[in-house]
Amino acid sequence: MKLTPEFINLLAVPGTGIALKEEPNLELRSFDGSRSFPLRNGIPVFLSDTSPIDASMDYRDHYMRDAEAFDFSKEFQDPLDRIEVNRLRQRIIAEVPQQAEWVLDVGCGSGWAAESLIPKNKKVISMDISYKNPERALVRTASDHHFAVVADTFALPFKKGALDCIIASEIIEHVPDPGLFIQSLLQVLKPGGKLIITTPYNEKIKYSLCIHCNQLTPHHAHLHSFTEQSIKALVTDKVKSSTAKAFNSKAAFQLRIASLLKFLPFLLWKCVDGFFVRLTGKKAYRLMLTIVK
Repeated sequence: MKLTPEFINLLAVPGTGIALKEEPNLELRSFDGSRSFPLRNGIPVFLSDTSPIDASMDYRDHYMRDAEAFDFSKEFQDPLDRIEVNRLRQRIIAEVPQQAEWVLDVGCGSGWAAESLIPKNKKVISMDISYKNPERALVRTASDHHFAVVADTFALPFKKGALDCIIASEIIEHVPDPGLFIQSLLQVLKPGGKLIITTPYNEKIKYSLCIHCNQLTPHHAHLHSFTEQSIKALVTDKVKSSTAKAFNSKAAFQLRIASLLKFLPFLLWKCVDGFFVRLTGKKAYRLMLTIVK
């Protein structure tokens, strides 16, 4: 990945907003000289010992280890799971504004968002709290329009109002403070920009007793469950609009109707899925919150 002046111009010291410049010794340095951040194979790393949340170190360590242990590009071996996730991703891509230039993919995982959006002439920043996921994403979609950072959502390395669109897919259920998560993302979004968040819908979180720490541990590291009402209640900043909607009908997948209809065009599938969600009293796998700042 090459750092371009346009990309560097979006970046700032987390928490202060001080602009950055590239130095010849493989680092970014603040203009006032007070902070520097290393580059690892061209990827800026913005992790530090400070965070606005108390659980920051345990939280970061968990997801760094998670990325080392799992290759998210090899997920979803079950055919129905692949169909469900594909429909989820189609929903997200359909929400990205046509005029958006810079798109931030928070918790980029396999980098599927960059793979989908770069052919649509978007500039995508794959961000993760681990180095491994952005590195894999850049290899998967090599492009002059693909950039990456290693950073914590609670200490974002972007100037206020820098980004046109932010995708945070299946992340909010993992974070210690969902309300602060949304506020942090909105700060770096342009006025009129769009934030797209997805999460499991009304999930019944299961717990197991950990054999190592003897504490109840949520499955899949999901800390929170959301409905339309509970996720919209987290939007405390003044915004132009916010919408929450359940989708990906459980009935359609459990009855294998989704498998029969997997070749339907997205817009037609969306209508069929909406019918099943309404028919079954909102029994759905996913929830989407969209916010226009």
